[in-house]
Amino acid sequence: MDADAATPEATTSEARARSRATVAGEVDGGLDDDTSLLSARERTENSSKNDVVERDVRFRITGMTCSACVGTVERAMMDARGVARAAASTATGEARAVLDDEANEREVIDAIVREVESCGFECEPMETVNERRSRIGSSAVKTVKLAVDGMSCSACSGAVENALRAVVGVSSATVSVLPYGAAIVVYDSNATGARDFIEAVEEIGFGASVYHSAEDDGSTTTRELSRFREDLKLAISLTAPIVLMNLIVERIWTPRLGRLSLWVLVKFALASRVQFGVGMRFHRGAWNSLKRGASNMDVLVSLGTNVAYIVSVGGMLSCLSSGSMCARDYFDTSALLITFILIGKYLETSARGKTSTAITKLLELTPSETVLLVSTKTGEEIERRVATELIQVGDLLKVLPGARVPADGVIIRGHAYVDESMITGEPMPVMRKINGRITGGTINEGNAFVMRAERLGADSTLHQIVRLVEDAQLSKAPIQAFADRLSNVFVPFIVVLAMVTFFSWLVAGWTSSIPAGWIPADENKTLFAMWFGVAVLVTACPCALGLATPTAIMVGTSVAAGSGILVKGGEAMEVASRLDVVAFDKTGTLTTGSPTVVAFKSTRPENLDYIISVVVSIEKDSEHPIAKAVRDYARRRSPTELALSAKSEVQIVAGQGVCCVVNGIAVAVGNGKLMSERGMKVVSKDIEDFTVEHEDSGHTVVLVGIGNAVGGAFAVSDELRPDAKDVVAALRERGIKSVMVTGDNWKTARAIASACGIEEFHAEASPADKVAFLKKLQGECSPRSKNKFEASKVAMVGDGINDAPSLAAADLSMAIGAGTDVAIEAADLVLMHADLYTVVRAVDISQKTFRQIRQNYVWALSYNVIALPLAAGCLYPTIKVPPWVASILMAISSISVVLASLSLKRKCREQRHTVLRSIEISSAA
Repeated sequence: MDADAATPEATTSEARARSRATVAGEVDGGLDDDTSLLSARERTENSSKNDVVERDVRFRITGMTCSACVGTVERAMMDARGVARAAASTATGEARAVLDDEANEREVIDAIVREVESCGFECEPMETVNERRSRIGSSAVKTVKLAVDGMSCSACSGAVENALRAVVGVSSATVSVLPYGAAIVVYDSNATGARDFIEAVEEIGFGASVYHSAEDDGSTTTRELSRFREDLKLAISLTAPIVLMNLIVERIWTPRLGRLSLWVLVKFALASRVQFGVGMRFHRGAWNSLKRGASNMDVLVSLGTNVAYIVSVGGMLSCLSSGSMCARDYFDTSALLITFILIGKYLETSARGKTSTAITKLLELTPSETVLLVSTKTGEEIERRVATELIQVGDLLKVLPGARVPADGVIIRGHAYVDESMITGEPMPVMRKINGRITGGTINEGNAFVMRAERLGADSTLHQIVRLVEDAQLSKAPIQAFADRLSNVFVPFIVVLAMVTFFSWLVAGWTSSIPAGWIPADENKTLFAMWFGVAVLVTACPCALGLATPTAIMVGTSVAAGSGILVKGGEAMEVASRLDVVAFDKTGTLTTGSPTVVAFKSTRPENLDYIISVVVSIEKDSEHPIAKAVRDYARRRSPTELALSAKSEVQIVAGQGVCCVVNGIAVAVGNGKLMSERGMKVVSKDIEDFTVEHEDSGHTVVLVGIGNAVGGAFAVSDELRPDAKDVVAALRERGIKSVMVTGDNWKTARAIASACGIEEFHAEASPADKVAFLKKLQGECSPRSKNKFEASKVAMVGDGINDAPSLAAADLSMAIGAGTDVAIEAADLVLMHADLYTVVRAVDISQKTFRQIRQNYVWALSYNVIALPLAAGCLYPTIKVPPWVASILMAISSISVVLASLSLKRKCREQRHTVLRSIEISSAA
């Protein structure tokens, strides 16, 4: 276990590991090694009901600037009673708290807000536990807020309340006249919706619409930018006159009060407004940080600006009290420092907001209006345009050519060619027929069709993808621990370094160790030394270190989401960037996953119908692909089946098949290993020849044992994916070895592996054998290891529903072709498109992301290593770094890190085009 495994950033992966282990225990069984489990949706719902660990609350946090701030927020959240784990991110401006089992939701939220705000940050809950439960589908209970027009008294509110409660499906309704007309309705989304409520209110003579707060129109980043913009305008308007007075006005005309220039008093008034007005955010942040025994960038800014301001005020008061000539003041220094730092923070926040634009654009894909089909009393259908937010479950919607699909649902009339690139990254439209599932936000590239809405709002695939990506951006990669540890000592070290710098120059001045000409005429030796100390304080930038990882992770996960790759967190992405081995499942991964029976052989032709009816009866309830292929073939050949009452003692043998007793006779359907363990011998030469012939051709042979002998055999073919060979070659080019692990027989496995170019494979593996094989791979020395032993990093690629034990055992699990039923609990990376190339794409994005993170750290550290000695005067007077210049350098360092992270979008896009081109050339060859 890592040294920092107990820290909050490690808890997300621990919870996921427990969840994956739970999924791994749900093994059912089947004909191949691809063990039958619950569907992804069922597993998610069961997890929602039983796994209390998912009681989490999300918060918007305003004011975090560096890793030290993140640590302070996380510690404050953990101080609230009832919080099990907490994580925060300065890049997203969000935090997440996981509640204890017995914790009271409302009390914990209030406690967290109090604790965080006591540290000087603004804290606002974004989503409560109940809202999360509703979103993930464990309950159909929803809440909507309506704005109601026309109410003037309690009688009006009572009438509206009664009208809302009368709507079928409404469990409660609360209406208030003040401060504005509003109604809160709790309802069953499967029975009713906002449109019914609005119609009910309008029927009694009032107006109604879905309520939107002012915050709905702007993100946290937008509001923060607005605050910085207003503060910056004020700072510039106050600082500019101070600079002009110093450079021009005082040289032309200097009215005096005694021997004190009146312009100094004006500068004092303006600088005070900057220092304790717009600059108060830094002083408040510094005080709250120090109050909790921590330190952050605000401490450095506050110290530096206060030193310049206090020295200036002291000189001014000394001049007034003694009547002596006042030396040069430094009000311009303190004002310029705050102004330039605000400019830097504004630019940094603006650039940081662009790191998540892909996610914002995803949410904007849902159209604002759609065409609703309404049945009249005469049975006719009329078209009616309604706002998308008024769609209800079960509504019939008409999607016109070129329009975006308004909600998740199924097609009930017509067919569609749908552009699903926003989810899968695949630009080619896909065809969807009647009963075909369709996702909200996709584009209808074909004819008009009619669909039935099934999942809306927060339950939709689009919102689930966005939330999954947001959770990934909030999580921390292990490499972030480096910045966290450094930030704990960075600010104290800089303060000590500034003091050492100050006293070094002070002693050098007192002992005349420096030329007298170095000291400006209007400064004494103490002030001269002090400016070097202030420059060190302001030059140092912990923000760049704190932003190095989260900004790159945000861009990487956003780029991945745009390519149909959902990353569960920074840890998963870091592992993906250091892979040594990728283990592929066969069925549904290297193959298409749609097997069909190509041949059938029976020992005696007269037993054909009996054998087929037995197979249909046994495999009736199985959802395993091969079982389904055998069952479908059997039903086509013989529609009759034995009564279910005739089947008993059913036993599913994981990775081998199924056994039972039918009409008192032992029957087994599965592979050769199952037959030999059950004492069912192959006594027919025809069956032996049939088995050898088809296994040599790469087909899977399913045997049917009756009594003590094999009575028949099915040959099942599952086509190899067209890109499998190219993907294996692409991984090999990246230094990643590909292996295959399957429960199928050795001959079939060898044929598939040879076709793919895979040299190492393991066949006839049960789920436990698969896990053992992965652990063996993990025990091998990594090719990346140099002087010391380092275990290989192994990824498992499966279909996300089967192979749960293997997915849980691997260092990284990838669920491929999960479609809209995302296997959230089983995989670290969910590859939405059923395309093996996304495995290579996921590796490429991860490697690019972590290469960028390392470059960000190199830049952030190099900046401090180079800038701090210059600020301390090591090359003075050749290179001079006054405090106001130092503040510009600090801003540049943070902005450059964010811009470097944003360059990932371009790099990943260029690399994708290069790889696609190489695969096209390889395929053509």
